[in-house]
Parts: sequence; C-alpha cells; structure tokens
Amino acid sequence: MRRTFGLILASAAAFTAGGAAFGQVAGDECTNAITVTADTAVNFNTNNMTPSANAPADGPCPFLDWGASKDIWFKFTPPASGLGVITLCGSSYDTSMVVYTGTCAALTRVDCDDDTCGALYESIIEGISFTGGTTYYIRIGGWNADAGAGTMLITVEAVSGGCDGATGACNNPHGAPGCNDAVCCTQVCATNPLCCDIGWDIDCVNAAVQLCGVFYYTCTPTGPANNCATNATLVPATGAYPFNSVGATMDGPDHPGSTCQSGTNTFFDDVWWKFTSAANGVCTVSTCGTVSYDNKLAIYAFDTATPDFNTLNTALVACNDDGASGQCFLTDGVTPYASALSFNALAGKTYYVRMGSYVSGQTGTGSISFTLPEACQLPTSNATENEACGSSGNGGCNDVAGGAPVQPIALGDKVAGTFWANAGTRDTDWYSLTLSADTQVTAKVSSGSFSTLLILGGTCTSTVTLGTGTGSCPNTATACLNAGTYKIFVAPQGFEGLPCGSGAINNYVLEVTGTSATCPVSTDVCDDPGPDNTTQSNDPNLTVGGVACGGGGTTTANTFARSFSGLTSGEIRCVEFGYSNSGGPVPVSLILCRDTNGGAPESLGTDLVELARRDLTPRAAVGTVTAKFDEPVCLDGNTSP
Repeated sequence: MRRTFGLILASAAAFTAGGAAFGQVAGDECTNAITVTADTAVNFNTNNMTPSANAPADGPCPFLDWGASKDIWFKFTPPASGLGVITLCGSSYDTSMVVYTGTCAALTRVDCDDDTCGALYESIIEGISFTGGTTYYIRIGGWNADAGAGTMLITVEAVSGGCDGATGACNNPHGAPGCNDAVCCTQVCATNPLCCDIGWDIDCVNAAVQLCGVFYYTCTPTGPANNCATNATLVPATGAYPFNSVGATMDGPDHPGSTCQSGTNTFFDDVWWKFTSAANGVCTVSTCGTVSYDNKLAIYAFDTATPDFNTLNTALVACNDDGASGQCFLTDGVTPYASALSFNALAGKTYYVRMGSYVSGQTGTGSISFTLPEACQLPTSNATENEACGSSGNGGCNDVAGGAPVQPIALGDKVAGTFWANAGTRDTDWYSLTLSADTQVTAKVSSGSFSTLLILGGTCTSTVTLGTGTGSCPNTATACLNAGTYKIFVAPQGFEGLPCGSGAINNYVLEVTGTSATCPVSTDVCDDPGPDNTTQSNDPNLTVGGVACGGGGTTTANTFARSFSGLTSGEIRCVEFGYSNSGGPVPVSLILCRDTNGGAPESLGTDLVELARRDLTPRAAVGTVTAKFDEPVCLDGNTSP
C-alpha cells in the first residue's frame, strides 16, 4: 500500500512551482550537466542540489512524482552505438530517473524508471539503444521530493555492425540489413549473420518473432467474411450482430492468460469487428448467452483508420475469457463459457474487436453485442467555477502555497467548470462543502472527457479519501459524512491530450446533492495517541508472510504481516493503516499478534499468537482505516508484535 495518498494528491498537481533559482553547483541544471563516461561509477548527492528551474514535462512517465525534487543532471555521449544500462541500484534513497536527447531547451524523453531495483526503490534503465556520437541527458531526482546520496553506473554493450543505424522494422521484411530494434537485431544476427550482411528477409522476421516476441501479421481471407482483421466487420451503432465463425483461422497474436483471465494464451479460430468511437465513454462488448461455444474477447486500439496490423501485439486495450465475476459462466444455458468486457473508449480512435475460441477447432454461430459510447449531455448549471481554463483559481491542496484557494460549493449546486491536461500536467479543481448535520452526499461530474472525482476529509497534509468516483458520464461518488467541512476534487483522468481550446470536452458540470442520514462517526486519526507512538510506512517488508494481489493474479484473500520491533511492554490502544483496493472497499480484519520468536512473521498458529482482532469495513476504496481496541492490549512479555 505504498504511496496510496502520494499518488492521489501529488499526481494530481495542476501547476509546477516556479521561481527556483538556477543552480550554481555543477549538475544542478541541465545547462551545466556533469559529463560522464561508460564503465566508471559516479557518486552523487542530491541533498546539495535545487529543483530544476525549467524541468521538462514527463507526461510519458506518469508514475514519476518528482514533487519539488532536488535533482542532478549528467550528460553522456557514447563513442559508438550499443545497448546500454544505467543503474542507480544501491543508492541510499527512493530515486527517479529520466533519460533525454536533444538540447536543454528542447529535450525529448528516451526512457525512464522509478522503482525497478532495490529495497529502497532505486532506479535502473536497461536496454537503451545508444547511438554513437549522440548526447544523452540524465536527470536523477527522488520520488515525492526524496533526496540523498547515490551511485550511477553506465555500461554499453556493442551491437552487431548491421544493426547500427538500421531503420527497417524487425517484424517487416525489407531489403536493407538489420532492423531498428538494436536488441532484437543483435539477437537475430547472432543466429543468422546474413540478416545483418545482406538484408532482412522473411527468415529474419520469423527469427525475430521467435527470439524477440515481435508479431508478424499474416492472414489468408478464406472462410467467414471477417476471418481476417484486415476485413473486420464494421459496427456502425449499438446493437447485436450475428456471425458464423465456421472455417475461421487465426491471425491475431497470443496474449498472456493472466492478462485475459484465461487458462490459455491463444485465441483460436478468430473473427473480427471494428468501430470508430464517436465520443469518450464506456464501451461494452459481450457474447453472454448468445454464443454456443467457449469463446474469448480482445480489443485493440489504433489512432488511424488504416492501422499497421504488425503492431497488434502492442495495441491490446482489454481482453476477457468467461466474463467478469463469472457473469458469462454459461452461454446457451448448457455450454460454458462466453465472455464480456467494458473499457474506456476515446473519441476518434478506431477499435478492433476479436472473438476467438478457447479450444482449437471450436466454431459456430451466434451474435455479439456492442454498446458504443454516446456524447455526454451536460445538465443545466446554476453556478460557475471561478477559474477560467488555463488559469489557477481553485488549486486547493495542489496550490503552491498549500491548501488554498478552494471554491465553496453547497448542496443543490450544479457548477459549470473547465479542466485541461497537457504535456504531463493536468488542472485540478477543489471545492469546499460544509455540512451542518449528518448527510449522505452524492457528487456527480458530467463531462465529455474522462474525469477523476474524490470526496476528501482531513487536511492537506493528512487527507482521507471518503468517496471515489465511478462511471464516465456521470462520474459519481457517494459518502455518508458527519457535520463538518469536506473537499471535493475534480480533474481530468489523464495528463495528456486535453489542452485548453479543445472544445466541449474541456467542460464539465459538478452536481452535489444530499439527504439526511445517520452516519458512522468519522475518526481520521487515533485520538490521545500519547508520547510513545510507533510508526512505520513505505516499508518493502509490508507483504512478508502474505500474498499481494499486486504480485500477480487475483486471490480470494490476502494477508499482510508487519513486525514492530521493541514493543515488549506497555499497551496498544489504537492502530491506523493505509488501505487501497481498486475494486472498491471490502471488509478487512486487523489482527494484533505476539511474535514468539522475533523473526520474520510467518503465520498464525506458528510463530504468531493472536492477541486481539478488529473486523472493519473501510469507507472508501483508498484511504486510512482506524482500529480502536475497547480494552487496551497488554504487551508485557512480548517478543516483537
């Protein structure tokens, strides 16, 4: 549950703090980056640096949250082309790293990393295709403004001669030697040198498919009319479309079964449909109850109406086998298993829908249903946001000053507002709602763009998420709130593609309503904590003794264990812990145990003896959960709870 709140608030920042002084220390800015060479370890310390005065936007790296990061710049010019690794493994803090080409006035991102190596979340970038004579700029900072000492090492491995500067795609036959992916090219030419000496023919492509995992599209248009992706059936509107897949062959790529909730990677005997989304919104595709054999679904997205089908393996948007939560367990009431999925479709994008079979040779007749997005109709407003698009008038907790301003809003208000997202930054709008009595509050955002909606309690430094929006038009969040003052957060869902001047999709209407209710007493923090608090957070051992969903797959139950050393006397009265579940709040149990051997926690009944338990239901999908014990738990004689 690392960074639950940081991701919500810091990634929502609308404006970058300005006014940082240009650094006088070597490496403090891109313009005085420190020159480094390969195979020589370089020690650095960002505590001595200042935040970059003109930091580039890292839109393609949305997981990076630099904050007001003290960063340091290096520049590296390889004498020859090669495959590179830049590692910060072993550094003393939570690093972030981005590599650019170009000039300091116009940088182009090459690659980035945040947490790939090490218990302290250090960074490493592997497989960079360095071009000889090109200067690369390396920016090193810290997640959420973390800083410290570190070590950087750059290594470069030579590539095959025919791969240096090659331009043709590895999954497309062409007359020139080599292909444009130096890693794949080197692997192929190691097994077949002719691919780098003479030309990149179909044998080289087939080798790339086997060695590099690239995809090469081929299909013979036999059998059904929509047997090939190149002949996909056009879907003009919402409705059910009959099909006959008898005689279909397979032309699409494999996808991991874990990605598609399937026991196999392959979509056999596939047939295809396509549509161009007329609006942003949720699209649903289903074969539930309409197909008589075990089938699978996959959705692919392209920016143009004439896509490169060799990129199907990287164009996957969503896939499903058997339907979410078993909703398609049976198709015709007898035969398992149909499929269904929903995804966020973007206006103007062309989507290809693929239906295949789970078992090779299974084909038949049926129909497939589409629910396509329709333009969002904004309700009539009775108030206006006090911020014009592109200005800063209600930045709230993302404001540079911290916590102001926030626009007041009242129950019954329908506020017409604008938001934007561009170049890795998005607008965030904050509203303040004051209640005089317990109220079941519903907030709705209607917009032609996908939005983020949160109902928040607490302060800017200790924010609690009480309601999270779901849906697209409207995006709705609800929460039962005690009398008091709360914040409502509205922002675009993404950080790109919505600059001011984009038309109606910049607009939204926020509507807040409420009904009288009796709400649980909200306790955001443990009261009367005393002088002997014990706090641990951002710890890599959080999942010791348990299984985390984030580690892969889905489990019916997860157990997390954490040891707090040194608590051998006194008592525990209250425990707070962070909670995050993408599917919404689910019941949890907090179990306080005595560790009988002081080692890493293993399981209840072995080294852990249960002392107390609280069964809890969090109020929101993301936030802090507080567990108070009616009777304080005595720690006398404990080894390590």
